[in-house]
Amino acid sequence: MSDYDKRAIIKISLGTKDEKEAIRKAAIYNDYIEDYWRSLIKGNGKADPEAEYRTAIKLAKAHGFAYKNAVEIAKEPLEEIVERLKTANKAIEQPETVSSVLGGTEVPELPLSTCADKYWPLCRDRLTNKSEHQIRKWKNPRLAAINYFISAIGDKPLKAIARSDILQFRQWWMDRIEKGEVVAATANKNMMYVKDILQVVGLQYEVATDFDVLFSKIRLKELEQSRPPFEASYVQDVLLSKHGLNGLNDEARLLVFAMADTGARESELIGLTEEDIVLDEPIPYIWIRARENKALKTLTSERKIPLVGAALHAFQKLSSGFNHYRTADTASTTINKYLRENDLKPTPNHSLYSLRHTFKDRLRDAGAPEEVIDELMGHKKSGPKYGRGHMLEKKHEWLRKIAYLIS
Repeated sequence: MSDYDKRAIIKISLGTKDEKEAIRKAAIYNDYIEDYWRSLIKGNGKADPEAEYRTAIKLAKAHGFAYKNAVEIAKEPLEEIVERLKTANKAIEQPETVSSVLGGTEVPELPLSTCADKYWPLCRDRLTNKSEHQIRKWKNPRLAAINYFISAIGDKPLKAIARSDILQFRQWWMDRIEKGEVVAATANKNMMYVKDILQVVGLQYEVATDFDVLFSKIRLKELEQSRPPFEASYVQDVLLSKHGLNGLNDEARLLVFAMADTGARESELIGLTEEDIVLDEPIPYIWIRARENKALKTLTSERKIPLVGAALHAFQKLSSGFNHYRTADTASTTINKYLRENDLKPTPNHSLYSLRHTFKDRLRDAGAPEEVIDELMGHKKSGPKYGRGHMLEKKHEWLRKIAYLIS
């Protein structure tokens, strides 16, 4: 460090005779010095503005103040201004302390183009137990959203973002919707991604903007667009028929079978291991659960699904799981392409995922209680949760009533 900081010994007055207070302030000043050195190394001898700002916040807090710039301090009650001046006077030989309590450190610009890189480390809690593929799928739409925002309003500093910028972004999406490029749901999702990024980064860097206010009442009206289900008879007579999916590889074909009689998501089925597939019990079942580096979509997604009909057939063939496909996206793409190219989609909106809707409709048609349906689908139940849920035997009873026949 001697190339960057020539001081052999660093002495700082802590401005207190209280031992506990001195220890507290000494720790803060020690952090300050180490942050300062790190910023010099990062900046090749020049202090990093962001590090200087974070240090100013810490030092102001150490002396009992919130960091504010000079304009904000001037608006404070006279008593607080006097206290800040007294503190600065006592630390007159410590310019960094004077700057922190009197608002002399500039808030870093934080251009929008830097926000994504600052956002990821602040969201580590959201990525716990996610696989690399899941993390990429989580990051990519958020990175795209902030880049859309920059395309719409320019690469402005975070602290300069105003309501007019958000309205301009909203109009940018409306123009794309009118051209038929996207739907309102896509626009709404992207605007919420941007709000979250700005809010999280703004909170970390103490940007005073209220992003809740900036983003209020901007949601665009969405048209109801759900994937249509297959008719149960179509699944039985066409998709599950002896030669219905002959052109697909075995794993892809059996994934269709498994999905048809479990209603599980593609990612849930692809993620099963040999330990999750239980075939030697009186009621065979699969156990969809979170594991290290493999998160579930929601907490309620964890569940045991009894195996009947097409699903039992599939897992008897693949007792160790779907090992050919590393991700559900690859499997879905393969199957949906096959359905499209072989005229097996009743409408353009049908897809592999439609089997999940078919599964739910079949249970309803059989008279299954909504609670049983929610448990089997891994849906969040409305209202408080009481008890352990339905036993495997009860779920098995309902699934036997709707099971497909495999010849």
